[in-house]
Amino acid sequence: MKKIRIAIIGVGNCAKSLAEGISYYTQNPNSKVGLIHPSLFGYSVADIEIVAAFDIDKRKVNKPLKEAACAEPNRTLPLNDIIVGDAVVVRMGYVGDSTTKESGYFIQVSDEPTVDIKAELKNKEVDIVLNYLPTGSDEAAFYYANEALEAGCSFINCMPTKLGRHDSWIKKFEDKGLVLLGDDIKSQLGATVLNRSLLELFKMRGLTITQSDQTNYGGNADHHNLHFRPHAKEASKESALHSVVDEDDFKPVARMVYTEKNYDHKRASLFIVGNMFGGSQASVHVILDDEDSPNSGGMVVDAIRTAFYFITNKRAFEAKEYCSSFMKAPFVYYSESDSYKKLQELNKDA
Repeated sequence: MKKIRIAIIGVGNCAKSLAEGISYYTQNPNSKVGLIHPSLFGYSVADIEIVAAFDIDKRKVNKPLKEAACAEPNRTLPLNDIIVGDAVVVRMGYVGDSTTKESGYFIQVSDEPTVDIKAELKNKEVDIVLNYLPTGSDEAAFYYANEALEAGCSFINCMPTKLGRHDSWIKKFEDKGLVLLGDDIKSQLGATVLNRSLLELFKMRGLTITQSDQTNYGGNADHHNLHFRPHAKEASKESALHSVVDEDDFKPVARMVYTEKNYDHKRASLFIVGNMFGGSQASVHVILDDEDSPNSGGMVVDAIRTAFYFITNKRAFEAKEYCSSFMKAPFVYYSESDSYKKLQELNKDA
């Protein structure tokens, strides 16, 4: 069976967790621990092969992937020794708007010139490009999406930049038989999916939402960046939450708070209040603790395998209907249960 060849843009903590996770399931091929789908469309996690990677940090550029993924400022919880991508050397990517004057320690830009991204993707015969750029890097995201398009690669947009919801970008990829999945990858069990599930429960039981607040605390590079550029991320989270409430409900609020001591450990506080029978009140206050970067890995591996299924079966035009399974801001919203059932049925029929 053909391996799914991916390229990673941005060798940060999420890329580190992904490489370590693929390594873990490669060494433990029968393990089902932590996977929504141990097999999806006939592919296991071990069938994902990292063949190219790009970054702009001088501590990572021109370094083997195994070394770059563990270089500062990456300090997320280690999952496994990286045994995949042995031949991958991280190449200098496109800077664009990926940095801000506040980036400081978290991004130390290399003096190397940007490589020919399109040529690199072609030479490595990449099937899917995975975008892990920092939130707010809109211009850079469009640049990489275009390079992927020109190289004949599908694209998974793991950050909030409007690509997977953008009709013209979707059409560009579909016209070439390629898949565009986006935007803003969900966590496997994160604050937004938990909040959506609770709000859906409130609505299913007839309550009117009178208050809904979500606050995420974290201290990794992404949270540091969001301290200065929070708007797209908060809008992505809020749109995901707004999609499950009615017009007469309070519109949920989501905010990001940078707390340096937490690093990749994220704590989320959810507070929901609703009016039920006769106007009486019910409220839920939940605290969720998780490691932020590994939490995205379980969703990314499903998104990769789903994209590849649509590519190989020449059904790229259908892919956008399944973004809700993986993304906070998809082309079309479905409830969490409906998204899960939709993907399950597709997998069963494949």
